[in-house]
Amino acid sequence: MTNLIVTITDHANYGNRLQNYALQTLLSQYGDVTTAYMYLDMTSGLKKVIRTGKQIIRPLYAPFVDNKRSLEIKRRKHCNAFSKAYIHENDFTLSDYKGLSSKRGKQYNRVVIGSDQVWNPQWISDRELALRLGSFVPDNVPIISYAASIGSTEVRKSTIPIFQKYLPRMRDISVREFQGAELIKSMTGLNATVVLDPTLMIDADKWLKITNDFVKKNDSYVLTYFLGKPSEDQERTIQEYAKAHNCRVRRILDLRDQETYIAGPQDFVELISKAEYVFTDSYHACCFSMLFQKQFTVFNRASNQRIGNMNSRMETLFQLFHLKSTMRDTGLAPAIDYEKVNHLLSAHRATSKKWLDSAMKA
Repeated sequence: MTNLIVTITDHANYGNRLQNYALQTLLSQYGDVTTAYMYLDMTSGLKKVIRTGKQIIRPLYAPFVDNKRSLEIKRRKHCNAFSKAYIHENDFTLSDYKGLSSKRGKQYNRVVIGSDQVWNPQWISDRELALRLGSFVPDNVPIISYAASIGSTEVRKSTIPIFQKYLPRMRDISVREFQGAELIKSMTGLNATVVLDPTLMIDADKWLKITNDFVKKNDSYVLTYFLGKPSEDQERTIQEYAKAHNCRVRRILDLRDQETYIAGPQDFVELISKAEYVFTDSYHACCFSMLFQKQFTVFNRASNQRIGNMNSRMETLFQLFHLKSTMRDTGLAPAIDYEKVNHLLSAHRATSKKWLDSAMKA
């Protein structure tokens, strides 16, 4: 049995790469696994040629560009190296202009869609959404979704018929967020099961096997990873904690910390695993903080000043693990009881695994 994963292909995104690797690992017990390399918004062969050309020449001109651009090129090089080493994505390509293409006559027997915001219609065309819902799959090939995410509290009207057409073709549907399950129910009448993000299905010791000494020995640091920009009060909290605990501050994807900026996905894992404390607004930073039993605080972004306005993936994560108190406008979150979290993680893993075992039956 060859299982074909359909997900977002974003080599520069830590969470995307790590969830793809995790799902591949999770599915390997059910047969061979490969991921379709998806070209986003690629309406012509020319665009594909241009993108491939850029990937080739970027490292060549890195020494001649400004420091910011040079750092980004190094970071992308590390991210691409991770995908090449750990994610099998060379057998199939999926694009708007050509649909699914197979290399070297490769075939697949089952399609697994997910995880990440693979069904978020805000970023893609209706045709691309249809592809991500399996429009290319023959009727005799089973389709399931694992921890797929719509990533929004609502969808535009033009996409509802697409969900209504393709979701009923799936053998089993699972999603990452309660909000996603509710949207699917309202659009199609179908029931979707909420399961854990694949990154949470892999034990911490197995994650450590992909790390490669990015962090020097005896490095004591507080780690930050923000997709938004921390407020002055939030930054003050970070600095005060670091000073009180005699730590420096390491910052993922922040040009103030050039040493850390070039980190690849495996380095992202290692940085969290060795941090004294984590400050973030990132979903996957929360997941890995939990896996490595790190105390962490999640800061509201400027546009999300209340817990009730958190995005749905955070809401689901905190509801599943009773961690709503970790979300703050400023100040430290209460200490996390990891005996309780680990008990819940074991229970949710068992439920998610049971669903997957059933869904993957031929």
